[in-house]
Amino acid sequence: MVQGLVRLIVLAALVGLTACSTAPSGPAPQLTMPADDPLAGSPALSLVREAESALQQGRSVNAGEKLERALAMVPDSSWLYRLLAEQRLRRNDAAGAEGFARRALRHAPPDQPYYEAALRDLLATALARQGQQAAAEEARARARTLREP
Repeated sequence: MVQGLVRLIVLAALVGLTACSTAPSGPAPQLTMPADDPLAGSPALSLVREAESALQQGRSVNAGEKLERALAMVPDSSWLYRLLAEQRLRRNDAAGAEGFARRALRHAPPDQPYYEAALRDLLATALARQGQQAAAEEARARARTLREP
């Protein structure tokens, strides 16, 4: 159970990092689910594992369906919104990714700047893919500020 979630986290982080046109300076900490995210310890984690399996088999649409079912169980999970945003980017649905990234930011814990920075990078990627370069750069700048010591 935990191994599958860790693989999904690593996969999602890699997709998020490669989707961004600018890389953060210096090594970033490993992106992990916030401990206080409602998904932590929820039965919806089994759907997240099924989504991971679907992604590994190249079934992005099926993965999205699983994640949306999980979200119905845990509607306040910033982590699930983030996973759905990344899944939408993989499907070239930048507008959908933007919406999910914004929801992830609304539900993000206020005391985790690196997590918020990752969400803002994800939002920037979605905006850039829609041709909204100024808004994308603003999101990237905010992410850089959050990463500053």
